[in-house]
Amino acid sequence: MTAMTTRQEIVPLTFGGFAYEGRKVYGSGGGLEPVVLVGGAFQHKDAWGRIERELLAEADVITVDLPGWGTADRLPPEYGVDFLAGALDHLLDHVAPGPVHMVGASYGSGVAHRWAQLRPERVRRLLLVGTMSHVTGRLRQRISRSVELAEQGRHEEFTAEVLDLMLSGQPGVRRQAAVRRCVGGLVNTMTDADVAKYLDNTRRLLDHPGDDGSVLPVPVLVTTGEHDPLTTPRLSREAAARCADARFTTIHGADHLVHLERPAEIVDLALRFFAGQPLSGLPYCAPVEHVVCGVAR
Repeated sequence: MTAMTTRQEIVPLTFGGFAYEGRKVYGSGGGLEPVVLVGGAFQHKDAWGRIERELLAEADVITVDLPGWGTADRLPPEYGVDFLAGALDHLLDHVAPGPVHMVGASYGSGVAHRWAQLRPERVRRLLLVGTMSHVTGRLRQRISRSVELAEQGRHEEFTAEVLDLMLSGQPGVRRQAAVRRCVGGLVNTMTDADVAKYLDNTRRLLDHPGDDGSVLPVPVLVTTGEHDPLTTPRLSREAAARCADARFTTIHGADHLVHLERPAEIVDLALRFFAGQPLSGLPYCAPVEHVVCGVAR
């Protein structure tokens, strides 16, 4: 993509007594409504890299450190997903009061999904990357193990557990070694404050009972890596089946960190979906399934 000069706006806010920040980057006027990116446990508002740069060719991009993320205040685990959806709504009232396209990745997918349930009139289309409707028994044990290791200060074991949760080690995963080094470096350099936020957010995830069963009425695309060991293709497909009008596919050569392993493909898929273009015959993903209230077509 040709380099371009971008203008950005940092928006400091307070919601429910907790300080947090949004960020709006102005694109080149491609014609799409703004694209909002809500990231996972280790995804800060200024760390979207190539995905943000390529989206800017078509739309303004909004990122956020919600309470409990990045530079925002720590958020105790008793504050649930509804509170985070409220904080996201508060930001969007300031920077994008009209309809938006929303991307929720990993931990952020639950917040994006809940906001879309509460404000469907504000959502053009919703892309969920690496999501699930509930935490299964075996996965709950693995995630709880990471909490125990962090609490006990066993940082080397904690780092290994986090990487094993997200990275499959399967042959054929793109940029596998580079992504492992990158994420391992992020986890290894976590400050005490970062670890505290991870613990809060993980307890929030474990305590959250899942969605309330209401059917999401907006157009939804759910995807993850074909080798995702965390939000597996099965769990992601089950999440798609809870929507009124959803598509589901998996990205070849990727696991849970698909946004790092295949960023160009995620952007291409997102822009096609947001623009209402056909999703058939794409070489980098499995055939896209149309799921209507639990029935794949």
